[in-house]
Amino acid sequence: MPLVTVVIPVFNGEPFVAKAVQSVRAQTMNDVEIIVVDDGSTDGTQAVLAQLERTHLIRWYQQDHGGPARSRNRGIESARGEFIALLDCDDVWLPDKLAAQLSIMRGDPEVGLVHTDFDVVDEHGAVLEHVSARQSPEPIVQAFVGGHTALPSTLLIRKEVLQKVGALRPELYGSEDSDLTVRLYTVTKFACIDRVLVRKLQRGHGYRDMAFDEVMHREKVLSSRELFLNGLEGMQPLNRSQRAALDREWANYFLLRGRAAEKLRRSADARRYYRQAIQKAPFRLRGYTRLIRTLAW
Repeated sequence: MPLVTVVIPVFNGEPFVAKAVQSVRAQTMNDVEIIVVDDGSTDGTQAVLAQLERTHLIRWYQQDHGGPARSRNRGIESARGEFIALLDCDDVWLPDKLAAQLSIMRGDPEVGLVHTDFDVVDEHGAVLEHVSARQSPEPIVQAFVGGHTALPSTLLIRKEVLQKVGALRPELYGSEDSDLTVRLYTVTKFACIDRVLVRKLQRGHGYRDMAFDEVMHREKVLSSRELFLNGLEGMQPLNRSQRAALDREWANYFLLRGRAAEKLRRSADARRYYRQAIQKAPFRLRGYTRLIRTLAW
């Protein structure tokens, strides 16, 4: 049985997925199985995966398009490893990533998840941002996961811990990763390696629908965010910092809703959302300035 199972979801990742797989096979440890789940790609991804099956001994599955959470769940269900690692098809690992993470896991059995710092890069490999993954400045990340920015491609998780919290939620389009991190943080100890072991590619909207439409995409993301925030509301009782962070995040959500309504020229809806943002964060100026802007229509 493999020690680690790497799960890679892919949708129209023909230019990227081979590099992701190669970065796994280039690890300093080789007790690893790779499962790739093709989520209904319409480009040449499947031909690339067939080649990788021969050259890099991956296992891969094909399914109708349903989003990254559903693809990751399919891979996790098929995993045989004691540890599960997630990797997006357009990201790559540095060679000692898994070895460094496993060293921490073996040294402390209470640690159920290890993640790492990462660099955000463009398509030419230039570093756009360095992320110190245990020191997020975001209030909601500080309040609900202790400051850990657990990018999926950096995660190594004990399979038994993952089984405690259950599958990723496919209905959370764009917030499924945050939801999983919060649920894991409630059941296990996190550790972070304070050096870059992952390079994350920044490209457009990332995981797009086959029939991509800007309005549809925005609505799916916003509806998902609302579901995620309501899930956090259900984590009662909330302490003071959690309540404040959640109110701030609700305000951000209503500001985004208002801006989307403005783009569609729905002034009454925009004003309603901006008033809700003000209710959640009455000392933030942005809600007031945007509300005033809509009153001038």
